[in-house]
Amino acid sequence: MGIFVTLGSMFNMESKIIIFESGISDGIMSNNKKFYPDNMSQEEINEKFLKTRIEFGKKNNIDGKKIYRATQKNTINNLEYPDGQYVVLNPNKITEDAWYEQLEADIIILPNNDKRIVLAHQMADCPILIAEDRRLGITALSHCGAVYINRLLPQQTIFALQKEYNSNLQDIYVYVGSCAHKENYVYEKYPYWATNEEVWKDSIIKEKDNLFHIDMPRAITRQLNSIDINNIEISPNDTIIDERYYSHAGNYQGRKKVTGQNLVGFYYKTSK
Repeated sequence: MGIFVTLGSMFNMESKIIIFESGISDGIMSNNKKFYPDNMSQEEINEKFLKTRIEFGKKNNIDGKKIYRATQKNTINNLEYPDGQYVVLNPNKITEDAWYEQLEADIIILPNNDKRIVLAHQMADCPILIAEDRRLGITALSHCGAVYINRLLPQQTIFALQKEYNSNLQDIYVYVGSCAHKENYVYEKYPYWATNEEVWKDSIIKEKDNLFHIDMPRAITRQLNSIDINNIEISPNDTIIDERYYSHAGNYQGRKKVTGQNLVGFYYKTSK
């Protein structure tokens, strides 16, 4: 079963969402061929992945075919759109299998609804950021890996809520999901992608082991604090060493034997 996160008790305003994190026990949350045996066709992989989603949904009282995610630009897919581009989902327009809906954006926003729609993103070491305006019942999700932190995506996620709904900063509560933590997320040299010195101030440190330790949660927190977002909860789970999670870095460092991707997301609580 997914690793569920309970929010609300730490803060004054009750959360309207349920946040989950899938792990190795839930299966590979991807249909990328690189995670499967060479002799499996893409059609076979897609069918297996559909069964994985359906089973995960059954365990957690959601529909595995109602999982929406962003198609985020990167160096491989060569998508072109402005940094911080967002999409607002219409809960009344549900496709047959939402996984294959092409939503080219950094950020997806979902208003409160009773359709049991799931908003999520795959990850293996990068933090997923979930920003909930608890007063308005609006929630945004973004995949904030180091490259995206460098270009201020955490702030852009908040700005999207402000631009679209005029959200008050005091009403926004942020969850930073399980990810690679500084103790184990290391580079031998200062990382080439860390071009924004202010973003990484005190978040990339050369330690006594002569390795550069990358603290993504700290960088995100500093970035959000600078725009007066203070209601922030950070998962303590380090995906590199936590055996419940898939981890690209963990595999690279020889700590794990399986490769794959986890899924982090949320859906709205049903009305009582």
